[in-house]
Amino acid sequence: MNMKYISRSLLLALMVFVSQLSFAQKKFVHPERVRYDGSCMTIEGKDVLIYSAAFHYFRCPEELWKDRFRQIKEAGFNTVETYVPWNWHERTMPLSLDDTTRFDFSDLKRWLKMAQEEYGFYTIVRPGPFICAEYSGGGYPRWLAKFRPESVEGFWLRSADYRHIRWAQHWFDAVCKAVADEQITRKPVGDKGIILIQIENEYNHHDCDGKEKLLKALYSSVRKSGLDIPVFTCLTNECRSSQEPDLFQVFDSDNYYVGLSSAPDCAYRMSNLKKAQPDAPGFVTELQGGWFSLVTGRLSEDHYSDARHFKAVGLMSLLGGATGINYYMFFGGTHFAGWGARGMTTSYDYNAAIRENGALSDKYYEAKAIGQFIRAFGPQLARSTGGPCKVEGGVKSLFGGVRVAADGTRFVFLHNTDPKNPVKGKARLIPGKLDRPTESMYNINQHGEKVLIAAPETGGDKMMTVDPIDVDYDMPALGSKVLVIPAGKSAKQGKWWPQEQMRPLRPSRLPASVRIASVQKKEDAFTEADWMQLPRLVSLSDLGVNDFRYSLYRAHVQLAAKQAVDERYLLFNMFTRDIVSVQVNGKQAKRLFPDHADAQSWITRDCFERIRPDEYDNRFDVTGLLKEGDNEIIAVYENLGHAHGYFPMEELAGIRQGGLSVVESALTHPLQWDCATDMAGVTKGWIQPQFVPEGWQSVTLDTICEIPHKGNNVQPKREPDGLFTWYRIEFELPKQNTAVWIPWLARIHASGNGYMWLNGHNIGRHWEAGPQREYYLPECWLNWGKEKNVLVMGLRQTENSAVLNAVEIAPYIDAAEVRNNK
Repeated sequence: MNMKYISRSLLLALMVFVSQLSFAQKKFVHPERVRYDGSCMTIEGKDVLIYSAAFHYFRCPEELWKDRFRQIKEAGFNTVETYVPWNWHERTMPLSLDDTTRFDFSDLKRWLKMAQEEYGFYTIVRPGPFICAEYSGGGYPRWLAKFRPESVEGFWLRSADYRHIRWAQHWFDAVCKAVADEQITRKPVGDKGIILIQIENEYNHHDCDGKEKLLKALYSSVRKSGLDIPVFTCLTNECRSSQEPDLFQVFDSDNYYVGLSSAPDCAYRMSNLKKAQPDAPGFVTELQGGWFSLVTGRLSEDHYSDARHFKAVGLMSLLGGATGINYYMFFGGTHFAGWGARGMTTSYDYNAAIRENGALSDKYYEAKAIGQFIRAFGPQLARSTGGPCKVEGGVKSLFGGVRVAADGTRFVFLHNTDPKNPVKGKARLIPGKLDRPTESMYNINQHGEKVLIAAPETGGDKMMTVDPIDVDYDMPALGSKVLVIPAGKSAKQGKWWPQEQMRPLRPSRLPASVRIASVQKKEDAFTEADWMQLPRLVSLSDLGVNDFRYSLYRAHVQLAAKQAVDERYLLFNMFTRDIVSVQVNGKQAKRLFPDHADAQSWITRDCFERIRPDEYDNRFDVTGLLKEGDNEIIAVYENLGHAHGYFPMEELAGIRQGGLSVVESALTHPLQWDCATDMAGVTKGWIQPQFVPEGWQSVTLDTICEIPHKGNNVQPKREPDGLFTWYRIEFELPKQNTAVWIPWLARIHASGNGYMWLNGHNIGRHWEAGPQREYYLPECWLNWGKEKNVLVMGLRQTENSAVLNAVEIAPYIDAAEVRNNK
């Protein structure tokens, strides 16, 4: 063979190798400020183990942000994370893709500044555009459905369709520019700022072609908008395994939602993640802090994820090599004004470490103990090696592993997977030797279903040579511990972590609850609503309504005597599968479909099929209600909320068309409709505390019955006698003792679906179906002493009417704290 040819071939191969070597390198614009490698993040020259708490500013009254930040800081966290919902910040439909005048990021900026400047947190922002989060539309605006191309057959949102990508960039360009000045690279050295931004979210769970196109477009928006901090995503294989120049710069992370006894999976999966991405830190974007609650389901407090589980998933993630963990949620909050996704309860308590009302649960003290452990050993853990290893001599439920720091410190992690029985004895851990997982590993998806996760081929990362370690263990049921053995010391000279934390002092007595004896009641004054004539095929988004309020529709129709007899059906074609209740000439119309209209949960009915223009999703029998001459039809529209998945996620809201018919399957007499985008009670100010309720009916409540604290289908049941009913509840609370913090709730026994306003603030939905029966009353919106409080309920009458049977205003049990120094 010609030597010149060989030389050219070798040179070409060398050039390809060098180009690939330079290609596959992480690029950091300001590596002196923030960068990462295969071990951890390095901020201003210091290795940092990111200990982060999820706290959504849009689920907490701004007046309470300081208290939540203080609690998170005292637990030892160095970072806070939040989703950033598109629909929260662009509530009005823009005129075009280039119209950015409808954005309002003022609250996000205030939250970031408070976190960074007042409490010294690093921050992480996750703007989606799909955020999931059990949140309205998964973060997508309702109005965006108006721009969905008819030519698209499948799911459009989250897709690689160029028109969707343009809208996603419309959002990302705006949000990135809005937060650019808050990134750490634009702050003085030593100040805190945004250290990471996420693109997309759990993309592995969405099936579409061309995902790389959307991901690259989002990455491009991040960079051209002035953000130069590292970019990441979660559960997105297109980034985890990519060699594409842009996507290689995006590191992937994991979310861990595991069964009660499955915390070891966190260690195995983290080891696997680090092998798949040897040049990125092991990061858990969502480490299970609890679970959400569903209408007709169970409350978060009844979920299995207790404080033991909370501690175990944290420590097992660290065993696997995680150097970034974000507990989701650390504070859950509330779906004020109905911003939860369709089927979600008003409470987003999540059984989190900080409860919805601000109380500190047992999980909080486990988090604080882990925070103390990380503060003590974070720099050593950040560049430690190791992982799960073989445990000999212990009981079957004993799981463990070893990590070794560069200075020789050994961290022996142990976990008892048995949730019922403690274990005690002697065991030997053999670093570097690992049995593969004996059982399949699963993640829990948003439906509570197990999703199979591939097991790693090998165990922990490469370790320095370490002799077997013999330990004496004494583990409670589902307990987790770490034995820290200093370099050169024996296991018997080690110390067990995390350490027990002090609990708060509780007051010896709580104020008495307030049982409401009487309330005032009034039917909505439909005739006084702000009516407008409605063109055909106009959605609520076209009318500027992109939230989740109740609205009114009205039609007047002249009928001949024969028509009044023959047209026995009233049919509505909806933009999405919401609910209407109807009166014809002042009388209730009998519902034919849907038959379970008053208990909509998730997954909602027929969510796997797009609603058709010829589908009549709300149908009524109006036999005997119509008359010759003028007829009035009033419909109350119940917006069930914007779904965060499947086809209802990309459907508009409102009535597309409605009318009378001689058959139930087709519309034979379309009607002209008027619309009022709010109930009359809202536009007339009935929800305000200063409103004077003249002409309202006084109603006596039951003051003896025990009001259910929670439960499904325990609402009072009466025959409906109207469409939409208002109740006004007035009460006083004792003057606050500044040394004692006491949160309050409203315990309500009522039928009907609707909203509640506390002193003019919308505190969320009342769903009669349950399970939620207690509603958080934020202390920042309460009045104390002799100043009156007003709680207003506006309820659509269901098949059980809208009956307010009993109300109690009460302090939360086992939540109050003595806070002398706070």
